[in-house]
Amino acid sequence: MYLARKTYFKIIYLFYKYIAQPEHPIKSFYNVYLTPFFKDKTFEYCFRGSYGTFFSRYIEQINTTTMFIDIGANQGLYSILASKNKMIEGVVAFEPSPSTAELLNINFEINKASEYQVIQKAISNQNGSFSLNAVDGHSGKNSLREINNSTSVKIETINHTKLEKLIPPHTNYVIKIDVEGHENVVINELVKCAFFKNVSSIFCEIDEEWIDVKKIKEQLKAFGFTKFKKVGTNKVHYDLLISKG
Repeated sequence: MYLARKTYFKIIYLFYKYIAQPEHPIKSFYNVYLTPFFKDKTFEYCFRGSYGTFFSRYIEQINTTTMFIDIGANQGLYSILASKNKMIEGVVAFEPSPSTAELLNINFEINKASEYQVIQKAISNQNGSFSLNAVDGHSGKNSLREINNSTSVKIETINHTKLEKLIPPHTNYVIKIDVEGHENVVINELVKCAFFKNVSSIFCEIDEEWIDVKKIKEQLKAFGFTKFKKVGTNKVHYDLLISKG
C-alpha cells in the first residue's frame, strides 16, 4: 500500500511540476497541504512521501497531552502533522532561514493550524548572529557547518538561556531535531534547560560522518533515556528515536 501510494504521488508530482504548475496549495502524500515550491528538493520529498511513514505515524499516534518542539522545521511537514493531533496542545517550530520560515508560516495557515509558533532562530551554543550556509535547490541541506557551493545567510542563534524562555510550560514534550550536523550542539543546549526533564522522546537525524552518536547516547542515558531505535537501513545516515523506558 505504501509503495503504491508513493508511486502515485511521484506521478502526481511530475504532472504538477511539468504540466499543471499549480500556484494554489496542493495536498501531499502525508495529507498535509503545501505551498508549491518545485525548485526545492525538500518540498519534493515532503510531497512525494520520501521520508517514509515511521515518524508521521508516531506523531499521529501520540495519545497523551504533549507539546511538540520541531528544531529544524523547514517547510513544516512534521509540525503541521503534530498540529492535527488533538492530544498535542502546542507546536513550537524553529526555522532560522528567513525564506523557509516564511513558507513554514504560510503552510501552517493553509492547513488551518492553531496553537503554534514559528521561531526564526537556530539553537546553538551562543546568542547572537551567525551565518547559515544555504544550499540553492535543497533547503533541507542548509547548515551551520561549512559546506561547498552554498550561500551565506545571516541568522540569529540562541543558546539554552534564551531557549528556556521560549518554550511554554508542559508536562510532556516530544522533540524532533534535524539540523544537518549540529545535533550534538543542540542536545548540549537542550539538556541545560529545566523543561528537558519532561521530554519523553526525541526523534533525531543522525549522520555519523558529522556527529558523535555514541556521545549523544551516553549523554541522554544520564537523563533517563534508555531506548534508541534506529530508523532506516543506511549504516551512516539514518534517524534515531530516543525515548525513556
